[in-house]
Amino acid sequence: MKIVGTARPHPAPRPEEKGPSLRLPTIIPWDLPCPDSVASPEYLQAVAEIWRFSETERSPEQRRLGVERKLDRMRALLSLLGTPQAAFRTVLVAGTKGKGSIAAILTSILQAAGYRVGRYTQPHLYSYRERIWVAGDYIAQEALIEALDGMRPALDLVQREAAQLGPLTTFDVGTALALMHFARSQVEIAVVEVGVGGANDATNALEPVAVAIGPIGLDHLDVLGSTVAEVAHQKAGVMRMGIEVAVGRQEPSAAAVLAEEASAHGARMQYLGVDFDWWAERSDATCAGPFTFRDVDGVLADLHLGLIGHFQRDNAAQAIALARGISDPSHPIGLDSIRAGLAMVQWPGRVQIVARQPLTILDGAHNQTAAQALGRTLRDYLDGRPATLVVGMSDTKDVAATLAELAGIADRVIATQSSHPRACDPEQIAAAADHLGIPTEIRPGPADALLRAWELVEPDGAVLVTGSLFLVGDVLEYLWRAG
Repeated sequence: MKIVGTARPHPAPRPEEKGPSLRLPTIIPWDLPCPDSVASPEYLQAVAEIWRFSETERSPEQRRLGVERKLDRMRALLSLLGTPQAAFRTVLVAGTKGKGSIAAILTSILQAAGYRVGRYTQPHLYSYRERIWVAGDYIAQEALIEALDGMRPALDLVQREAAQLGPLTTFDVGTALALMHFARSQVEIAVVEVGVGGANDATNALEPVAVAIGPIGLDHLDVLGSTVAEVAHQKAGVMRMGIEVAVGRQEPSAAAVLAEEASAHGARMQYLGVDFDWWAERSDATCAGPFTFRDVDGVLADLHLGLIGHFQRDNAAQAIALARGISDPSHPIGLDSIRAGLAMVQWPGRVQIVARQPLTILDGAHNQTAAQALGRTLRDYLDGRPATLVVGMSDTKDVAATLAELAGIADRVIATQSSHPRACDPEQIAAAADHLGIPTEIRPGPADALLRAWELVEPDGAVLVTGSLFLVGDVLEYLWRAG
């Protein structure tokens, strides 16, 4: 069974934690590399070195420069590395939610069309290798070590200029490493997920041939702004003159900013719900089952997506629009490739079914916007079936607002805590659930919380693990070890 990862190597729950009285259900395998916790010492040392770039103590002046000179710093690093990004075309994927899913779906379509594709996403679930993928394979441990070794002279030179450029971050180094790996692997197209924002993100040092901007909401308020319009302004910074921009469904204030910025940049905008859209022929197929896509070039019917969710069909529509926009006449992306790419896509941790009996779903919805989309999907998919929620969140998130979006499907909540250093105290989650009138208990360990949910769930019920990709990573690693 190939499988996946959290934000960094961490102690994982052991299979013996399942106890003698509960038999694990049959687990559905997923396609990800093995967890970092069982990787080679040399690889773990390399990953630890990457993390250390963001762990060193910084003065206020260094933090200011780190933000203000981010693009200059990244361009300097890529120049010293020989501009690896010039060896392939790039598509950037920005937004508050759906970025990873859009990137995964677009990558799958391009691969089905015969393109050699690289994909860069973050965060990971339990292996850093998940972030960097080429032509069906995650970066090998040896390849990551080799790439980092080759980058050290350039990293040292940029760090010497930290007084002017600000110190390198883990994201800077990881992004450059991914681009180096793509160039060495001779990819034709790289699908790159933007980190935080867009205008001032390290990935914006690239020159994309097309851009996707998923739904924009409030997140990273300390960096991007306190209103949706301010966040949208940051996201719009990835636009370029003359390129295609596929835009997801937006709040009016975000849509107005994006339209204004597109005009200023000279970008060609396509809007989901206006220039392209999708629909399901059957009312019970809005989150799973066949659907139809249409744009100015025509209608594609009877499409099947390997991901569950109304919002995933929105993401798929953006990916299709992008694929059709960048299709090369000498290497076209036809209906068969779109159909195959949609059907075979996998994206673990996003409405991922890991067991059928009891039905067990994992989703890393980590903020109110994502939880709202997840709640809508599960109301349709579960069709009234009671759900036991295993919830763990990061301490920077709005626990009450996020949990409120899921209250309508929650029969009970088991509050827990991922192994990530910024994990929220489960007492805070329990208090928010109690305020919403949802029966609650606390199980600090993710594995223990999942096992407790399996003990309590009704025969016709479901278990949902959500609130953080870090929590999902912990649970997946537990199942990997147990299975």
